[in-house]
Amino acid sequence: MSQSDIALAVLVIFTASFCGICAWALWPANRERLKSYGLIPLNEDKNHD
Repeated sequence: MSQSDIALAVLVIFTASFCGICAWALWPANRERLKSYGLIPLNEDKNHD
């Protein structure tokens, strides 16, 4: 197995992983929960005076 074959295999694995993570994040069951996580920094801190 040459170095270019290994590089191609790593590229394919990375691309498949990235697409899988994107699909999981955009899946309808997860979308609302993850959207609410994105709004956490914008919420006011209730314990802050």
